[in-house]
Amino acid sequence: MNVATYARKLSRLRRVASHVDAHLGESLSLDALADIAHLSRFHFERVFNEYSGETPVARVRRLRLALARRRIEAGRVGSLLELAFDSGYGSAEAFSRAFRAAHGLAPSAVRPRAAEARPVRIELLTGQRIQYVHFRGRLGEGIPPFDELRAHALLAGIPRERRKGWCVQLAGDMNNPSGEIELQAALLSERLGQQVPGLQQGHLPEGHYAVLRIGGGFAIPGSAELAGHIETSTGWRMQSDAPMLRCFHNTSYLPADFERQFDLYVPVER
Repeated sequence: MNVATYARKLSRLRRVASHVDAHLGESLSLDALADIAHLSRFHFERVFNEYSGETPVARVRRLRLALARRRIEAGRVGSLLELAFDSGYGSAEAFSRAFRAAHGLAPSAVRPRAAEARPVRIELLTGQRIQYVHFRGRLGEGIPPFDELRAHALLAGIPRERRKGWCVQLAGDMNNPSGEIELQAALLSERLGQQVPGLQQGHLPEGHYAVLRIGGGFAIPGSAELAGHIETSTGWRMQSDAPMLRCFHNTSYLPADFERQFDLYVPVER
């Protein structure tokens, strides 16, 4: 299989994952999900499991239970039975058993959590070599450069634990999927341990960065909010003319939006 074909297959799996995320409260049959991927049911289930590390059905169950816990922590629960029905279980008892198996505690033991402040640290990046896919255009609803990057890495046999991704945002606004953007979808060469055919070679832009952990999607705060938060927290000033970086910490290649996590590296100066 060539890279373009493999990247299209990965894009289809991501389309299925997005559909699941948007319809967790509805019935989701394996046949319907396979149709979205344009694959036979057997082939779809096998490919999805190989790529994401879990079957489609297991992903649906895990995300429903994860959302249930988030609702409890946010104080948005009417009754345990209501939560059970919303999570796809026919009784509070069945839901509680599944919840305990997934999270290691009963729903009643979960406590509401207050919103946490966003800490900032200053980090110096020097000389980190990368292998990357260059992209210029509109991202739209997809992330084609990252699908291509992963296709290259998977076809080269790079193990999952060495495929942590980076993004070098050279121009444009990733908060606006319909706008023009330029970026490098990258992997660290040191972690790869080999040259991956088809990837370009370069370095992460050196310098000091304010680093913030972002969760819940790809969106980041606006420039004015970022600059104010960084200067108040650290005394460093944001550089507006240098690339921002993202270092992704997702545990799988198909996380739900609310599971997405990355460190945002904002270039700064004294």
